[in-house]
Amino acid sequence: MTQPEAHTTQSRIPPAASVEFSVQGEGKLPLVFLNGFRMPKSSWHKLIGLLPANRCMLLYNRAGVGHTPKATVAQTAQQVVNDLRNLLDQLNIKPPYIVVAHSLGGIFANYFARRYPQEIAGIIFLDASHPEEIIAQRQFSPPALLNWINNAIKSLEKMGNPFKYSEDEMIDESLVQITNAGSFPEIPICIISGTQKLPLVPAASFELHCKYQQELLRLSPLAEYHPLEKSGHFPQISEPEALAAIINQWLKTLKG
Repeated sequence: MTQPEAHTTQSRIPPAASVEFSVQGEGKLPLVFLNGFRMPKSSWHKLIGLLPANRCMLLYNRAGVGHTPKATVAQTAQQVVNDLRNLLDQLNIKPPYIVVAHSLGGIFANYFARRYPQEIAGIIFLDASHPEEIIAQRQFSPPALLNWINNAIKSLEKMGNPFKYSEDEMIDESLVQITNAGSFPEIPICIISGTQKLPLVPAASFELHCKYQQELLRLSPLAEYHPLEKSGHFPQISEPEALAAIINQWLKTLKG
């Protein structure tokens, strides 16, 4: 992998004063939700009501999503995690945390656990990205329509928001940061994957994704895997009840 240009990690705005978030419940082992790329915190709403009401839960929107201000610095894994830790500190939500990470959020959860292992009690990877999969998927060219849509979105972003700051553009640097952050800790992890291919996704690309869902099991000897047969990439939307049942059962196995 080509070594990407390094960026300075900083938080220019006090997160709690500017980030759109919601908190409910209290107690030990708070659930911290890391959304997928450009996904709003509302993407979890079908699930939240099915989880224990007395569990502390933090949902928030990262830079440029919802009412959270656009990014002014490079959104690397280090930046995203530092901003999240600042938010948690200002809200007085104490570690250790259970991180629930969807899609690209899995990359940030992966870095968080490696960089600050004492702060993470466990991770739920929900159809989450494996670091090696990010590179492997580049062999597949997106369908013409999807490629046109992606390019149109990027063109609009360049007009109103410097695209160089986005999590997507900074992904190579984030992967290097994960490598440099040390080994993944021996913590409980729960991997939950949708088994349905999304429209427009090439079959070979989906097969590769499924392979790397299994590779997530190698991160920790305390890992378990759960497929959701009626879901694609968004089980929290398509099968919230089944997803909640898995999560609630897994939470009962944790000590804290």
